[in-house]
Amino acid sequence: MTTISRISRGARAFLALACLSAALCSHAAAPAATDNPPADAETHAHEAIKQETERYLVAGDFRRLEALYRTLNHAGQRTPSGLWKLAIFYNQLRRFGTHTTDMDYWEAVEEQARNWQAGYPKSVPARLFGVYLQLGRLHVARGSGLLSKLPEQQRDAVSYGAEVAMRMLEKTRVLAERANDPEWHRAMLSVAPYVDGMSAEGYRKKVRQALARHPNYHAAYFTAALYSHPRWGGTPDGVARLAHDASHAAGREQPSMYARIYWFMDQSEYHGRLFDAGRADWPTMRASFEHLVNLYPAAWNLNAFAYFACMAKDYEAMDAIVERIGAQLIFDVWGTDGEATQARCAAHRAPGAAVHVIEAALPGHTAPRS
Repeated sequence: MTTISRISRGARAFLALACLSAALCSHAAAPAATDNPPADAETHAHEAIKQETERYLVAGDFRRLEALYRTLNHAGQRTPSGLWKLAIFYNQLRRFGTHTTDMDYWEAVEEQARNWQAGYPKSVPARLFGVYLQLGRLHVARGSGLLSKLPEQQRDAVSYGAEVAMRMLEKTRVLAERANDPEWHRAMLSVAPYVDGMSAEGYRKKVRQALARHPNYHAAYFTAALYSHPRWGGTPDGVARLAHDASHAAGREQPSMYARIYWFMDQSEYHGRLFDAGRADWPTMRASFEHLVNLYPAAWNLNAFAYFACMAKDYEAMDAIVERIGAQLIFDVWGTDGEATQARCAAHRAPGAAVHVIEAALPGHTAPRS
């Protein structure tokens, strides 16, 4: 009998629940979940990896999880839009949990991680799985309030959880380096903001270290961008600085990082207002998207390019891109209520967006697509 089969009916409901912290699990341009068969190559690629990973997790089939990981842990394993398939695999590990204070539940899912580690003591994903479960417990301890306003007992629980997760990460560092696994850095960037005394400058230093090691791992940029936003403890110019620095680093894909970072942050924070609330610069973003679609001319990327051209009211550019897209319109990429948004854009009427209030907080549990 597997660990999962011993979990109570209520606890097993995790299979139908959303991410513990969906913003932290998201990919920029990652397709939203759907009950319909995937209609485009990008969605198909995401869904195939998600379903395979989840199936092996539920069954406790660590041998197949390890085999899948070995297949995906290569920089050349990308979706049509250029995203790392490895990050999709890890997103499913990050999802394995539910928002509950039931200690029996957490003991059961953590036993799953221990069993994986016992069978594969040098496995990086087995250890990071344990880190993600600890991060989930940390989020439960924190609740939905601002960290600075939590009662002392809750703050102590969050700090303790972060310390435990960071110790787990440090024990995994060498293994991750040997495996050349970039996910270790994203996990570290997810835990670091909760560590006592972590300043904005201290976090930026960790970001620089992470991206120096793996400059093309988009998922780490997305996590860094989220925590660079004032809502999650960053500075007013944090996202803009990160996008600028990322796009000016050395590397074949770096010029496209400006577009990728703001694309992710539009999903998670700006919701159509990235050119005012997000301090994004359209000429810079346009050049970045041109680089992106030159490298990865997938319909998913072209639709996003057209959507942001509309948000910037550059209708000449938008019309040219839409003509290139042809029949491959993907409404999921066109912001909230994508089909209606695309129709307004086609009529050269960029839809407005509600003002998104910025608060000084750390990430909680609600966010956009996964």
